Amino acid sequence: MKNKLSLSLFAFFSVIDSASSFVANGRSYHTTTSNQTPHLSPTTLNLTPNKILIVGGGIGGISSAFDAKHILRPTDEITVVSDRELFQFTPSNPWVAVSRRTPEDISLPLKSILPKHGINFVHGRAEHLYPKTNELSLEDGTKLEYDFLIIATGPRLAFDEIPGADKSTVSVCTTPHASSTAKKVDELVKEPGAIVIGATQGASCFGPAYEYALLLRWELERRGGQELLKKCPMTFITPEPHIGHLGVKSAGSGAEGSQAILENLLKERGFKTYANCRVNSITPTHISVTKVDERNTFHIPSKFTMLIPPFRGQHVWKKVPNLTDEKGMISINEYQQSTAYPNIFGVGVCVSIPPVEDTLVPTGAPKTGFMIESQGTAAVKNIKTIIEFEEENDTSRLLSNDCTKPELHHVPLLNGLCITDFGGDGAIFVTMPQYPPRHTDVTLHGKMATLAKLAFEKYFLYKVEHGDTDPFYEKYMLHLIGIDRVKEK
Repeated sequence: MKNKLSLSLFAFFSVIDSASSFVANGRSYHTTTSNQTPHLSPTTLNLTPNKILIVGGGIGGISSAFDAKHILRPTDEITVVSDRELFQFTPSNPWVAVSRRTPEDISLPLKSILPKHGINFVHGRAEHLYPKTNELSLEDGTKLEYDFLIIATGPRLAFDEIPGADKSTVSVCTTPHASSTAKKVDELVKEPGAIVIGATQGASCFGPAYEYALLLRWELERRGGQELLKKCPMTFITPEPHIGHLGVKSAGSGAEGSQAILENLLKERGFKTYANCRVNSITPTHISVTKVDERNTFHIPSKFTMLIPPFRGQHVWKKVPNLTDEKGMISINEYQQSTAYPNIFGVGVCVSIPPVEDTLVPTGAPKTGFMIESQGTAAVKNIKTIIEFEEENDTSRLLSNDCTKPELHHVPLLNGLCITDFGGDGAIFVTMPQYPPRHTDVTLHGKMATLAKLAFEKYFLYKVEHGDTDPFYEKYMLHLIGIDRVKEK
């Protein structure tokens, strides 16, 4: 009973929800990469307002900015840099891609909302990062200084890793992509043909693939009935070891787990399904696929193809020595702190986390909205710890041989939540925490999931517009049932 109550409230509020010294700008840190760290001698203790620079205008960046405004000192200066002028609610992209939402329905203007809440906004694309001098330059030549940097730029969509994917597929990964996809759906209704939905090897975000497959099928039936569906044979392909794995070893088990529910839904609604798939190439008329467990390569006809690609890091970060892994994702420790630069933190899809398990065809671990918000909260609280450490120690202490680095304590609780709409029904996938062992592991299927997703969208946009993505009432109620964003170690 307690688990069901906890899950219900969680869904509700989520819905309506060799060390060396590093000294720069008067700060003393420790890092493990002595060949990359500057050694500047501060002349006075720096207790001036801190400059917190956040790069990224999505869920990770905006939630981190509002957390910083509420958690850090009132005098600290918070700036968000984004190459987009709009905050766009990514979880609603599948709706945009079938014209159930317009981009305007799920967008908010950053240049007016952030300053209203005391946060600076700079519209621009990051070009170079200079961690030795704590500077970020933008494409237009603007240079921004920071004391602490939070990187929350999201991923680079690696369509280039699959031959033909950049020209022969549609996407729901960004709102502009989804809007373009909606136009392709209109064309498909007029000139029907075979459809392939799913994900490629290396993908980590599987929920939207299942959601869009079933939502598109529902939309086609709504527009043209069974006659149109007969002209649009549908196939679902995935690198997962089985349908419903989701990159998390499934959510729940047995008849009420994600594997059984999604297998049954896809079968009932006329999909052919293939797991353990590697995509070799894509053309406007077909896809070359290898089913790795059977060592079988074959072609699937397709006029309309939507595959979630691998996620990689942005090129600007990969140019910085030791900042990223080989895929360009920000290398962090358990406190969301860069493993190379202690005043840099990473949040969201741009950070490097391990897969939940090794699979025959490579898959990654998903990073859902609540998890991303948790990472941002942890990053900001750990920045506060560093600031307080500096204030409590004088310059002579910081520069002495027995100087110790501040101990960070805040670790995000990586709880996974994915709310999907399949048209007439939907599913909520919950894994708490995402990495086993779990205390809550379930899939909820039914019409309530559609209503939950609708409420989630409206509530989250309301929170962004009002400048608080972690309001006290949500935090308090979730805490009462044992659900928190972060834990202290």
